[in-house]
Amino acid sequence: MSKHGKSRNESLMLRYLSETISYKVSNPSLGITTVTAVEITNDYSYAKVYVSFLGDGDINPKMEILKAAAGFIRHEVAQKMQIRKMPELRFIYDDTFEKARKIEEILKRTKK
Repeated sequence: MSKHGKSRNESLMLRYLSETISYKVSNPSLGITTVTAVEITNDYSYAKVYVSFLGDGDINPKMEILKAAAGFIRHEVAQKMQIRKMPELRFIYDDTFEKARKIEEILKRTKK
């Protein structure tokens, strides 16, 4: 598969994952979850799904909810995508926003 096709599939998968997690995974403990990026391996065996959560709190229970629902989420997304092989989903917490917030706080303190 060409890089263009893989990139397109990553974009589509990001969209479908976001929709599925937001509207079909019914667990109020999960809160608002954002899929920030998707990386599919070249052989389509695995997909790294980077997620972040709105608000504070422990992320471990939220990650466990996603891991437990991975089979359901994979099935739902596979029905929407037209690819030969649906990769196994691996959820990874994306702490980019948290790091950016900490850097902003440090910068504000240094300006004072």
